[in-house]
Amino acid sequence: MFIGREEELALLNKKFQSGHFAFGIIYGTRRIGKTSLINESIKTKMPYI
Repeated sequence: MFIGREEELALLNKKFQSGHFAFGIIYGTRRIGKTSLINESIKTKMPYI
């Protein structure tokens, strides 16, 4: 279950769907879910990962 990151997911989806190249930095302290956020955002875009 992935809850509480709707704004961040929406921003990542918006950037992905824009069709333009974008470089984003995801930062934060350890163990706050940075990798989980990325994995959740690409789950529907690349289901084979």
